[in-house]
Parts: sequence; structure tokens; C-alpha cells
Amino acid sequence: MEPELAKDYADDEEQPYSDEQVAEEVDRYRRIVLSACSSLGNLQPVTKTARGGWFGGEGRPIHCVSGTNMEYVPKDDCLSSLKDIKRYIQMDEQGEGKWVLQWLGEWQVLERDIIPIFTLGVKRLLPDNQSQDATDEDREHILKIVIMCVELFVFLTWNMKTESPEVKMRFTQILQSYKRMFAKNEVIFGLLSIAVMHLRKGHNTEREAMLVKGVLYVFRNILAIPDPLISPTSKNMSGLEVHDKLLAILDTELAVDFFMTLLSSADDRRFKDLRPILVDIIYYMFYRVPVSALFDEHGAWFEQSDLKRGGRHPTFGGVYAVSTGEGTIMPVFNAREVLRPFANLFKKPDKIRLPKVEPECPVDYAWRSVDPDAIPILRRIAAVFIESCFNPFIIAMFEDLKTTTSIVNDTVPRLLYIAGYFIDVSLANSEIDLGCTCAVVQTQIFGQVMRFTSTYMELKEWTSLEPSMYCIQQILLALSKMRGTKLDPLSENVLSNLFYDGDALDLFVKLCRVYRPTKTRRQCLEQIARLADTFLNTLKAYAESKSGMYIKKKVKRSSKKAKDASQPTGISDESLAANGDMDEDETKEPSVPDSDGELEDSENNGGESSDDEKIDTEQLVERSFDFARFENAFAVNEVAKSFTNLLAPPSAMEYVYPMLYRIAITCKRPFLFFKKRTMDRLLLVFNDELNFPHRVEMLDLTCWIFRQYMVVMDVPDLCKYYKAEGLNNKLAVECVLAFLKNTSFGTSVEPVITRHVVNLLPSNKDAHKNEDGDADMGQDVEDSTQLAAIPPVPVANDTLEEMDDDFDLDQYFNF
Repeated sequence: MEPELAKDYADDEEQPYSDEQVAEEVDRYRRIVLSACSSLGNLQPVTKTARGGWFGGEGRPIHCVSGTNMEYVPKDDCLSSLKDIKRYIQMDEQGEGKWVLQWLGEWQVLERDIIPIFTLGVKRLLPDNQSQDATDEDREHILKIVIMCVELFVFLTWNMKTESPEVKMRFTQILQSYKRMFAKNEVIFGLLSIAVMHLRKGHNTEREAMLVKGVLYVFRNILAIPDPLISPTSKNMSGLEVHDKLLAILDTELAVDFFMTLLSSADDRRFKDLRPILVDIIYYMFYRVPVSALFDEHGAWFEQSDLKRGGRHPTFGGVYAVSTGEGTIMPVFNAREVLRPFANLFKKPDKIRLPKVEPECPVDYAWRSVDPDAIPILRRIAAVFIESCFNPFIIAMFEDLKTTTSIVNDTVPRLLYIAGYFIDVSLANSEIDLGCTCAVVQTQIFGQVMRFTSTYMELKEWTSLEPSMYCIQQILLALSKMRGTKLDPLSENVLSNLFYDGDALDLFVKLCRVYRPTKTRRQCLEQIARLADTFLNTLKAYAESKSGMYIKKKVKRSSKKAKDASQPTGISDESLAANGDMDEDETKEPSVPDSDGELEDSENNGGESSDDEKIDTEQLVERSFDFARFENAFAVNEVAKSFTNLLAPPSAMEYVYPMLYRIAITCKRPFLFFKKRTMDRLLLVFNDELNFPHRVEMLDLTCWIFRQYMVVMDVPDLCKYYKAEGLNNKLAVECVLAFLKNTSFGTSVEPVITRHVVNLLPSNKDAHKNEDGDADMGQDVEDSTQLAAIPPVPVANDTLEEMDDDFDLDQYFNF
């Protein structure tokens, strides 16, 4: 007996049941459901020339037995039985076990009864197969049966995302078997025929509209059922992958063209309720398919390029033999592999901080294998969607989002992902006109995307933040590519509005600081790195093309209360927050203890309360923009620690390296890396077994940082001043020292820190205040640490000492 169903009965306080009574009740309920399923119909033998059957006409052959064809013959009261099954499923929804759905899956009711009834009913409803003797009452009865079958299709194929892990595990194989049942030409043809037949009408009744919507739900549900994750090296297991076969059948039966027609007509008011379903359909058609798979050779994206696999030496080919202690000899082809079985005995366990519960992600980034025969189909679908459907569909969907009450759902993140995905496809294919995707780069829609991103960041919806950042990244790449073309006015308009808004610029800075190891996925950090690199490159290119740039910012001005109104009003010391809509303590950096180089998860809710005698007001001001000063906003502890997380193991290095170079060399702040855990991650760069983009450049940068780190650790005053932390792995430090003595890496750039220290002068914060209360950054720089024979460190002492507690973004906007 099923344990959860038994528990539901046993927990009833009014009528307590014994185990025997529960088992008897469950068995009785099971027989009732089975009786309804048995009353649907059965297979009956007929001769090849026989006519008859439930709907009249020639019966549909199922299989041949002793020279006799078998056809499914529904019973006269099958409509009542279908209604009973629907009612049992609805009753089952009130529980937790979903046992009725499981019984239906075990009995294969969908394959043996419901699908044959549906296909027979659709054939009878088609104009070409309608019998002259059939009355309107007969056609109405058949239509009711077809509608009931579609409703059951929706119930049986609905995903179990909101159910418990135990229920998900039980239904995984059942849903995958359902997907194989629907991956047949006659079933897809039936679903498509019934939908097209009613959409041709100028006006549909509510029941007919629900039928079309139900058919689209069925397509969405079967496309959403994931195939088993099969290794690309596995053999004789290709039959388990049904998704590509289903795509081929959808293309053959013209279902794909039907979807494209609806998508291109998305601005029609009749299809307003269908738009969210179409978002899911186009998303699941390209489910887990990377953009590179549409253009690269098949299988190229499965190569493990991150690591160099160990193997025999090409000349000598030595093999090591390692005993496992149980009489088994294990061959090892690499010297490093010899000690690997014993590595855990000597390794000190580190505290690994991972998310406690992996959140449900609306967008699945687990790339799958794609059948080579399906690649041309996906390419054609992508080309048709971009050229014919993208602009009207995106405009209609974002118009609907203006009136939405909540964006925390699956539809909005998937829409943003689809927009970014197909912009990515258009950028990868030079034959596609950029004007086909210009709808999403309009100022109005781009503003919506920016607001969604800001909202997801404030609500800490990290899984929804990833597709929104991906969409912004692709929009920026498209805008950069549009410059100098016929779409240059559009690109100029959007970029000028984006870079004129100081709050929008602040958003990109804040995104680089939101990473928390125990709360944010690593994939989110990788997307942050991609977006930051794309944004800074676009902003730099735009700023260099202009003789001067100005930005608009909200500035807080403090004034006395009414009793002190006679006193003059000025800008307060705390008026320059990163965002005028936020309190000052929300714009500060979270506190980072000096003894720990890792980011803390606790939020900084501290901060001094505002003076009761002052009233803060906001005012829009316009200031000149300096890109070099704005870059310094990224050279902070949080960004340095976050981006070095992508070094273990190395990933997205083509985007990580520019940011680390920017922090260490461009902004001249290598001391931000002088924390134990950060330096431990940098040690991985010296591992010659790793292979990643920009490896030589990254090794040169790491050596440059380590050369100055060694200088700081040798001078106690510098070590204290820069709050540097020592490394526990002394052997690794000695190896790095030996490597630095025998290499020229890290010497091409002039060091910022040397051992020639004259003195360390403490800074006086009050001495650098001007009449309006603003800090003079230039004077602070002159009073910072004095180093002989090199320029002074271009960071104020007070900024270095309090960078984790009081950091102001607006100092980089020339305020």
C-alpha cells in the first residue's frame, strides 16, 4: 500500500483507521479507478475489409493477430468514463501523493485508451472524413469526447515542479514515457488539426477557445518533459532521447509553422491569452541548446577544454601500478595520479560553503546533446522566428508586462532569456539583418529590461537575475554592432539615454557586488562577469567617441527644519548616495572582517541614524563624466573577492581577466588581493595542468601581484598598512618565489608598491573638507603613503582604511 495515501487516512482524527482498514479502503478506491478505465473501450479483431467501429468508417489497424487486424473500439459510455477519470484526478490534486496519476501511468491508460479515442474522434471531425449520415448531435458528442481527451492530456503531462522530491522521482519515468507516446505523427497531426480547425473561424465560443488553449498546453507540456541526461560517449542509448525526434515530427506535420504563425500574429487581441504559452513553447523548442551548437560542428561543445587530460608521455609511455589494498592493481598513466587515491589522507578539510537548497531556476542551463539531424531544423526555426516573429512578439509581450502585478514567475525570465538568446543567434549569423531584432533595443523596452534587473537584484531573485543580465549583455553587443550602420541613429539614441542616467550606471556597479558564496549560484557570477566586461567595453568605446559626456544623478541635500530655516542649505557629507531612491546605509559596502578574505553573507544593516534636526531632499544634478574615475568604482574588495571565485576552477576567464587587470593595474590597487583566500585562488594560476583563455596574460598578472605581495609581507609596516594576510601553504610560497626569480613574468608593468618606504603618514579626514563639505580627492591622494622613486599610491589613506565600511560611488562622477 502507498505510504502517503495510508498516512492521509491514518491522520484523520474523527475516524481513526487501522492499517487493515486503510489497505482495504485504498484497494477499493483503486478498483473504482480501474473500473472507469476499463469502461473506455478495448481492442477488437476485425477483418481487413470489414467496416464499422464506433465512429463508422474503416477501423484503424493497431496490430495484426493471425491475419486479422485489431482496432480500438470505444464503448458507448466512454464520455462518462472520461469524465469520471477527470474527476478522480481532480480529487487526487487535493492530496500529496498523486496516486491516481501514478495508477494511470502504471496501467498505460494514455497509450492504450485515451490516445486511440482522441485520434479516432479527430478523424471523424475532419471535413474529409465526415459521414453523410452523421447528425449535428453526433458531431457534438464526438467534439465533447475530443475536448475531454485534450483536458486529460493536460492533466497527465503537467510538470511536477511544485511537488515534493519523492513525487518528482516517481513521475520522472512516467512523464518520459508519455513524451515517447506523443512523439508520433498521428498524434501530433490530430492535435494540430483540431486547433487549426477552430482557429479558422472568425469567432470562437468560450469552449472552442479553451480547446485551442488546451492543445497549446499539451504541446508545451510534452516539450517541457526533459530527456534523461545521457553522456555523449554512451553507446546504444540514443533511443532514450526523444526531444529531437519530437522536433522532427513537429516540423514534418507543420506544427512548427503553426507556432510561427501564432507568434507572428501575437499582436492580435484574439491571441493575447496564448502569448505566455507561446513563450514557453519557443523556449522549450530550444531547450538546453547553446547558441554555439547551431553553428559549430556537432559535439564540439562537449570537449573538456578546461583541463588537460593526463596520459602517457608520447615518447616513453610509462605506466604506474597502484595497489588499492584489496588485492587489486590499478594502472595510472600520470605521475600526479599516483598520489591522488591517498590525497584525502593528508588534505586538511576546508569549510565548503554551498547553497543549502538549490533554487528552482526558470531557465535551465544544463546543455544537452543535440542530434546532428536536428541542427538544420533548429537553424530554420531560429531564422524564421527572428525574421518574421521576433519584433511583433517581443513588442506584444512587453506591452502586456506593463500591466502585470508581479514579475516573479517563469514567464518573464524566460521571455528575457528568449530575447537575449535570439539576439545572440542573430549576432553569430552575419546573414541575419540586425533590424530583425531592433524591437528589444528600443529605449522603452530596454528601460523595462533594466527595471526588471534592478527589481530582481533588490528582491534577491538570483535565478531570475541571470536571464535578465544575459538579455542586457546581448542588447549591448547588438547596440555596439549597430554603430556605423544604417541603425546607428537607433544605437546612438539608446546608448545616450542609458549612459546619461547615473542610476543606470550605478546598477552595473552594484551587480558586481551582489555575489554571496552561500546564496548565489556560480552561474550567476559568471553572467555578472560577462555583463560587466561587455558594459565597460561599450561604455569606454562610447566615451572615447565623444568629446565630453554628462550624466544625470539624484543628489541628497540636507536642510534644517522650519525653526532653522534662516540658516543656509548645503550638500551634506552623506548626500551623495549611489542611488537617490535608497537609504545611505544600503549603498555602503557590507562589512568584511580583516581576518577573513571571504565575503560574508550577513547584510550591513548598521549605520548611524540621520540627524533629527535635518531634512533630506533629492535633487537632480548634471555633472561631467570621467570614465577613468568611474572604473575605480569596480576596484573594491567585494568585486576582487567575487571575481577570484571564478579561478577555482577557472571559468569565464575571457571576462574575469579584464576585470582583475582593471583592479590591479589600471586602478593600481593590487593590495585588494592581499587576503589569504584570495591569494590561495591566485595560486591556481600557476598550475600548468590547467588550460583556459588568456592563461599567459593571467599568469603575467598573477606574477605582478605576487611580486608586490612578497614586498609587503617582508615589511611589517606595509603589511599592517595594507592589511595583508599570510598564506598557510609555505611550500607553495617558496615555489612561487623560486618561479619569480627565474621568470620575466610580472615585470613589464611598473610596480605600485616597492620596499623603499620613507614613512607612513596618518591622514586627517577633517583637514581635507572644503567649504561645501565635499572631500577633496586630489588632496587625499597627495597625503597618502609616500613611496620613493615611484608615483604615490593614488588612493587616500582614509579610503583604504574604511573601504569596506564607507564607500561612495558618486565620487567617480566628479561630484
